[in-house]
Amino acid sequence: MKFLHLADLHIGKKVNGFSMIDDQKFVLEQVFDLVVEEKIDSILISGDVFDRSIPNISSLDVFGEFLSKISELKVKIFIISGNHDSQERLSYLSSFLVKSNIFISPNFEGFIKKISLNKDFDIFLMPYLHPSLIKKYFPDDKISSYNEAFEVLLANTKIDKNKINIILAHQFVAKSYDEIIKSEGEEINVGGLDMINPSLFSDFDYCALGHLHCPQSVLGDKVRYGGSILKYSFSEINQKKVFTIVDVKSKNDIKISFKEIKFLHEMKEYKGFIDEFLDEKFYSKIDKNDYIKFILKDESVLDAKKKLNSIYPNIMLLEFDNSLTRNLNSALGCDVNLNFAKNKNIFEHFCDFYELQTGSKLDETKEKIVLDVVQNLKGGS
Repeated sequence: MKFLHLADLHIGKKVNGFSMIDDQKFVLEQVFDLVVEEKIDSILISGDVFDRSIPNISSLDVFGEFLSKISELKVKIFIISGNHDSQERLSYLSSFLVKSNIFISPNFEGFIKKISLNKDFDIFLMPYLHPSLIKKYFPDDKISSYNEAFEVLLANTKIDKNKINIILAHQFVAKSYDEIIKSEGEEINVGGLDMINPSLFSDFDYCALGHLHCPQSVLGDKVRYGGSILKYSFSEINQKKVFTIVDVKSKNDIKISFKEIKFLHEMKEYKGFIDEFLDEKFYSKIDKNDYIKFILKDESVLDAKKKLNSIYPNIMLLEFDNSLTRNLNSALGCDVNLNFAKNKNIFEHFCDFYELQTGSKLDETKEKIVLDVVQNLKGGS
């Protein structure tokens, strides 16, 4: 039986103000072709289906159309919620969708949902969980960390070792914090406090992970991150995004292969002087429609973004690396990127960051606290 392991779709995500909806639709179209070409039997989607717990209508439409087209191919789909999803909203109508061979992790009630695919396969759907939620159902067990919580939960999960057992999970799973490849902005607690040892999944024949955006293995071929379907930050520009195909012949014969994902827009970063980027000798050799980050070494440029936008329509970020920024970095003792492409002050940037992380805006009380902090940072100016 062949499985296609997907994760971290983040449908509806905006990257530096650019909507990724068209890019996501372009990738999801490739899934249909892949299912037919590779004769895929089931699709595993390991969390972060949407980028917000309350997805907008266009995001719902994209995913709904995807599910509809896939179900027409008579392929079973298994889905869990990630930390960006809402368990309640994602599982809405899940009992009805079973009729279309779409299985979604339900609200967690103390056990991992098991679905018997057939007499040989069991699929376990474990949504993103916090230790406090697990401890609620196991009050007598010692649970003071993520690892202890999942050790208890998995120890209480009945597994028929005569069958081929596959689990979907959306957590930070790694042997050590430093050995794993992380992307900018990935929500991992400082020092890896939310880290789970991959050995906890050793009784499963394959663990389809989501959460980290770089496709990678953490325990041979048994425990693997599928990776995101797109590059969602410039820290990911050198990552190779792939579809992960899991071909299961038997318990002892599981082969992993990959199919490279094609993008509607590539993501590129260039560093140099503006005159270089405005020269036809440079831009004639690249795809001007890429999502681009320019780092300008010029000391001063008037209307830099306007000049560059006349050639490059998809500039996501424009930063400077010159004597001013280097002196500021030295004075602050840290690395500061000054983004002159966005005419916003520190307070406005923080408001954007807060909304990005929480999905809601600052209320008046919090705004006042942030404004006071900003004023203190500026020395009252």
